[in-house]
Amino acid sequence: MSKKWLKGSLAMLLAFVLVLTGCGAKESPKNALEGAYLKTAEMKSYAFKSSITVNDLQMSGAELSDPNVAMVINMLKNAELTIDGVAQLDPMQVEATLNVALKGDMAFSFSLPMVITPDKMYYKIPNIPMLGLPAEVVDKYLVLDMKELAEQTGEEIPTIDVVKTQKFSNEFLKEVMSKFDEKLYFTDIAVKDAGLPEGVEAKQVVKVAITKDNFDQAVTTIVKDALPALIDLMSKDEYKELFQLDQADLDQMKSELTTTDSELKEGLEEMKKSLTVNELSLTTAINKDGFPVYQNIVGNVDFKDETDQMKIVVHMNTTTSNINEKAEFKIGIPTDTITMEQLQESIYSGMYDLEGVDGLE
Repeated sequence: MSKKWLKGSLAMLLAFVLVLTGCGAKESPKNALEGAYLKTAEMKSYAFKSSITVNDLQMSGAELSDPNVAMVINMLKNAELTIDGVAQLDPMQVEATLNVALKGDMAFSFSLPMVITPDKMYYKIPNIPMLGLPAEVVDKYLVLDMKELAEQTGEEIPTIDVVKTQKFSNEFLKEVMSKFDEKLYFTDIAVKDAGLPEGVEAKQVVKVAITKDNFDQAVTTIVKDALPALIDLMSKDEYKELFQLDQADLDQMKSELTTTDSELKEGLEEMKKSLTVNELSLTTAINKDGFPVYQNIVGNVDFKDETDQMKIVVHMNTTTSNINEKAEFKIGIPTDTITMEQLQESIYSGMYDLEGVDGLE
């Protein structure tokens, strides 16, 4: 074998290894998930679609003897909530449509389009017969002016500092996620087995989960490590201002977390008498650019006390697309609007008109 051939073969092998490690290889699940959510700071615009479904809701106990409670439980079983829309950071504008579908004997559904800008919020008044709203206000947009509300209430209406909030989220992920052991909570899921929606392309799928098997360790980590780290983060001056927090309150919160191992174990055993976590999980699909483009959250828990029991299974999904593309707003800034005062006047006027109707006096 000639040295020239060996040298060429080694060069080809090195190139192959570099391709694998630099372009196609997956990161560890924990690092990949942390990197993906830190990457969201680079999202200046995006479209989103989320859904929440109550897959199972069971209750037993004295409360079900109340027909109103029983009716609400029946309506919530298999209830579906979706929200889809578009968000843009600069200038800040968000539009979304909330769709609610309730099941049961009194099943009904409605949609609630909304638009949010830095100084105003718009909500389309839905046509829900049971609310009895006057026909002239239905389908108009109720506009809430933040500056006017502040003047009327005499209190400053808080505004959202998007940049600072993103910065806090990034630091939160870095500080808190680092406290959780990768082997206990983080798992790589094969893309083909992840059940991703059609059109979602992923390079890596990561699942982080709390189950019966790691519940004790998770609570211990939250109480002893994660929550103190979160409080320390919120104690920074910039975040105290963001969340309108007082340092004395934060110090009090942190002192209340101080506990001995025996006290923590005792509290944990007491908690487990009334709460069983079957699964709390977050599955995230990460695309080739490192952005989280799909999240699936599962909540499956049982509650019980001396007289009542409850089981609830909820699935929440979010798909993110068109990242950093031109935001395509379908609603825009509404012009067919009505103020809160005009809405109240219309409702009161309708109630006054009903006073002359037989049987409604």
